[in-house]
Amino acid sequence: MPLIAASLTCCLLTGHVNAPSGRPLGGARVVVRGTVTRSAVTGAAGTFAVRVVPGRYDLDARAKGYVPTSVGPFPVRRSERIEVTLEPLDAPQLRVIGSVRVDGRLQPVRDAIPTVNVTRAQLQRAGMARVVDGLNLVPSVTFARPDGGSSSTFSTVALRGPDPSETLVALDGQILNDGNTGDLDLSRFPVADFSNLSVVEGLGPFDEEGSNTIGGAVDLVSLQPTRLPHDAFSASDGSFGRSELWYNATGSRGKFGYAFGLDDQQERGYVNQDVVLCTGGFDRAKAQPCAGPVPAHLGSAVAARSLLANMRYDFSQRADVGLRIFTLADARDQSGAVNTPADPNAEGAGAYFVGPGSSNIAQHIRAYDLHGRAALGAGSLIADASVSNDDLELLGGGISPYDISHRDKRQTLSLSWERYLSDAELAFGGYVRGESLTEAGVAGVQSQSIASYFARAGIHPTRNLRLQAGIYASHYSTFGSNLDGRFGASYDVDPRTVVRFAAGTGFRAPLLIERYVFPVSALPLDQNCVATGQGNPAERPEHATEYELGYSHTYASDANLNVSLYRTNLRDPIETFYPLGARCPAANPPPVSYPINVGNVVYQGAEIRYVRNFRDLQVTARYGLNVAYPLDLPASVSNPTSGGNLVANQQFLNIPQQVASLQLNWMQGAWHAALDTVMRGKNNELNQGPYATVDAAAGREFGRTDVTLAATNLTNAVAGKFTLPGLGAPYRGVVGVGGSGAPLYGSLPTDAFFVEPLGLRLIVTVRG
Repeated sequence: MPLIAASLTCCLLTGHVNAPSGRPLGGARVVVRGTVTRSAVTGAAGTFAVRVVPGRYDLDARAKGYVPTSVGPFPVRRSERIEVTLEPLDAPQLRVIGSVRVDGRLQPVRDAIPTVNVTRAQLQRAGMARVVDGLNLVPSVTFARPDGGSSSTFSTVALRGPDPSETLVALDGQILNDGNTGDLDLSRFPVADFSNLSVVEGLGPFDEEGSNTIGGAVDLVSLQPTRLPHDAFSASDGSFGRSELWYNATGSRGKFGYAFGLDDQQERGYVNQDVVLCTGGFDRAKAQPCAGPVPAHLGSAVAARSLLANMRYDFSQRADVGLRIFTLADARDQSGAVNTPADPNAEGAGAYFVGPGSSNIAQHIRAYDLHGRAALGAGSLIADASVSNDDLELLGGGISPYDISHRDKRQTLSLSWERYLSDAELAFGGYVRGESLTEAGVAGVQSQSIASYFARAGIHPTRNLRLQAGIYASHYSTFGSNLDGRFGASYDVDPRTVVRFAAGTGFRAPLLIERYVFPVSALPLDQNCVATGQGNPAERPEHATEYELGYSHTYASDANLNVSLYRTNLRDPIETFYPLGARCPAANPPPVSYPINVGNVVYQGAEIRYVRNFRDLQVTARYGLNVAYPLDLPASVSNPTSGGNLVANQQFLNIPQQVASLQLNWMQGAWHAALDTVMRGKNNELNQGPYATVDAAAGREFGRTDVTLAATNLTNAVAGKFTLPGLGAPYRGVVGVGGSGAPLYGSLPTDAFFVEPLGLRLIVTVRG
């Protein structure tokens, strides 16, 4: 009788099952298992309802053409409303994907390869305007800063290692990595154009199922159409002349869904002053230390605009066609970052400076994608055509390989077929791609064609065990073929505890520019009269094997712990050969430095994430131990990205071994607040000692209007205007050659980089 009475009064679970776009999924099967077991099939509107008694339950949701998801256990004490989102089987991940709004961050991680998702809502509550601000919270992410720490300079990400070219950056699965440097400058990508930042570390999601990745992948998920119409407008203004205007609109009209975004960001910049540029050098020992003095203006102004359009037409439940357009154009003055004070103690207006003088960057990124889905037999056929361009023009001088005018173009056609079964899924397909690169100082057009094919499958042999596997074959016209395989498994030890294992192989293709051979007379000579920047047509791809173990446990219903251990063995890494002992005057011809495949490298570490809810406050604590060092390398090579000397069994330059972040998010009624702290250990990207930055935001909703005050770098940590040569934390490397020709090791100077000090922004957002 008590059970019957309880079932009559509690509890009714109702909800929707939707696609990521918000489109309802009719015919989806929802099973709730626990104290009692209930099931339902969604109607045309994607709705379901089941009545259960109080207790703890798991929820399974399945629909044809979509990856099934399982979440739980979660407590049911009263009637609840649940929103379930299922990902299509062609989503570019080898993992179980899905979300159920019972706060998935508090559920055990059941994916063989865990994903770190940073949502747009999290970023906006923290007052963040740029994608890089959110990625900074992920401990496995390090930033390459080739031109200094200013917000007007390049900022590229590397996952689990020192090389950004080993990390894929994609927009909705469409690869955007630049052909010149192998990575992507994310410094000006606005939060307003995206719904989610998905970070999969190691051998994670693949560009159209390919395996050209080692460190992992960052997928920027664009703003998606919604079932109901929504719009929002935001305006902000703050320190250093930093302003932003953005507008979003999403919705559906019949079978047509749309999402549009416009963003405009302007910065006057932290650096804005007149100096004296010593064009002929500076020598403090001489009476006239500045040679060839000319007046110069140094700045860090930025103007960036972007446009996003996402449109889709649904013919039926299993057939649709969509078009996504994204463009980003920016103009940046990086002269304040690449010119440095001749005397570190004198950097005010009128002081002596050395460097290339004016340095302005104009960048234009375009990414277009046309995709469609149709039923074919018992499965679905998915077709995709995409084009992306990354064009950069440098006006003035630069100091790094990023400061080169170039045009990179990619065209991709892909086709795949997938089928969903009750306890398994199968998919296979492939793509063909053409890529071309034109670059200042390089004759003609560098190009290559790529063909890649895949087959993958997932199976649930028991309720507690999930297995996944895939095989990937790639062929490059520039260097040949690769065959890679990946396997993952996860097992529920009990309803709250999951263990997982993954293993696989991947590769990183040589860059087009790394294979180009220049006339030696066209190469610049360094301080030792060595010709630098030569290519090597015999260069081969890097290859890696990775192993990962994971553990996840949920404590009651308000806390979750997730731990990952990984090791990547990198074979034939691409490093830069440098002829030791070379000295001026120059030989004729001069000795040459060029990239080679040599030795081995190890990336290994641990990542811990702890999430806890305290009623209105959510705490997310992350810690990462990232160890990256070379093995079996001669002293005559250096890393092409960091430019630092390499020493066997020594941590790579600019990769801090320890990184941690702490996020506090509070919401109560109309009020909200966030506090984000990021701590980076020694050997960090700024060449500073260990430091911590603190950002905060607080706001209140007034009906449909939200007013937020955001602050960055509250403690003024590592703040400054200019790069200071030779004043960074020293790094141990090769300092010379002994009489026997053996290398001599010692402390090498590095340049100290800085970021902007405390800044404030007032943000007003109106939602329709």
